[in-house]
Amino acid sequence: MTTAKRLYQVTKELPESMLSEILDFAELLKQRKSLEKKQTGNIAHRIHRRFKNLEGEGLPIPERQLSRMPPQWDH
Repeated sequence: MTTAKRLYQVTKELPESMLSEILDFAELLKQRKSLEKKQTGNIAHRIHRRFKNLEGEGLPIPERQLSRMPPQWDH
């Protein structure tokens, strides 16, 4: 028996609420699989593609502030 047939046999007696959860999970797996195929190029390119729609490239970068004063070494 194929996996699809086994899945049908197991799920045909489940209530609608459980079937909805199974469908959501199956769609999540399908989405992950399609995302894995799209991941080409190096990590920098993937990060850029993921965040490009946020339109944050023109945001100003604030000055860095020290979290504490560095120690004073007396010589």
